[in-house]
Amino acid sequence: MRQDYDSAYKAFYERLFQRWNIPIETQVEVSRRAKAIDVVIRCEVEHRKRLKDTAFWFFRRINSLELKSPEDPLDLADYMNIVSRAYGLLAKQLEEAEQLPINATLTIVCSVRPDKILEDLQAELRFFPTPESGIYFSEQEIERRIIVATELEVIEKNYPLLILAKGKKLLEFFEEVVKKGLTEYIEVLFQVGVSIDPETLTEGVRRMAEMHPEFKANLERALEKLFDFSPESVERIAPFRRALEEERINAKQEDLSLLLESKFGPLSEKLISQLEAVRDVDELTRLYKLALDAQTLEEVGLQEVKDK
Repeated sequence: MRQDYDSAYKAFYERLFQRWNIPIETQVEVSRRAKAIDVVIRCEVEHRKRLKDTAFWFFRRINSLELKSPEDPLDLADYMNIVSRAYGLLAKQLEEAEQLPINATLTIVCSVRPDKILEDLQAELRFFPTPESGIYFSEQEIERRIIVATELEVIEKNYPLLILAKGKKLLEFFEEVVKKGLTEYIEVLFQVGVSIDPETLTEGVRRMAEMHPEFKANLERALEKLFDFSPESVERIAPFRRALEEERINAKQEDLSLLLESKFGPLSEKLISQLEAVRDVDELTRLYKLALDAQTLEEVGLQEVKDK
C-alpha cells in the first residue's frame, strides 16, 4: 500500500508548511519522462527567517524534498535521477535568480541508511557527516543533504523528519509524541506504520497502554482518525486495536484481583487462573461490580477449587 503512506507523508508536509504560510507543492513534474519531485518548497527572505529554528533552517529560494521509505531505499541510480530532477526544476523557473543552483537546495530524507552513497562512494559524491547526528552534507552547485531518520536525535526540531524513522528510533519517537499528546504526529505514524513497520508500532501501543494508561485516549483518537483517512486500513490497524484491548483487559483483571484479595485474602493459583481465563471487558466489569458487595467468592461466581 505504498500510495497510502506516500500520500500520508506529503499531506503531512503540506499541512506543516501551510501552517507556516510557506508555499509548497507536491508531486511536481519537471518533464514527461522523469518521476515527479515529492515536495517543492519556495522560500522568500521572510520564509527563511521563519524556518531559522526548524529542521529546515538551510532552505534557500527553491527547495526539493524527496522522501525514501524502507520499501523504496535510496540507491545510486535513484540518487542521480533525483539530482537530475532538481536541475530540471531550476530550468523551468521564469526568473533568472531562481535558475541559479546557488539559490537551491536538495534534501533526501531516508528511512534506510544509504551506505553505498554515504560510505562506498563518499569520495565521488562528497557526502560527509555534520555535527547533527543523521545529517550528511555535500557542498556542490546545488547544496545537498541526505538525512537518515533512524539516526536523528529525538528532539522537537527533528519531529517532522522522524516520521520516516523505523525500528527503535520509531519506537522512541512514538512514545514521546504519545506522552505529549501530539495527535497529528500519532496519526501520521499510524498511517505510515501500518504499512512499513507495524510490529514496532504495535509494541509502542502495547508499552504506552501498559506503562501510561492515561495516554490510551490519545491512541484511540489517532486510530479513529486513521480509519477516517483510510477505511480500507481496518484490517491493518487491527493489531493496534488488539494491543489496546489486551491492556484494557489486563488492567480490569488486575483491579478485580486486588479487590478480591482485599476482601477474601490471598488468591490461590487456580483461582488466579480462572480470572486470567476471563478475556472480556464487560464480563470483568460485571464480576468487579458483584465483588464490591459480595460476602463470599461464591457470590461473585468464583470459588476456590480444592485439590483432590
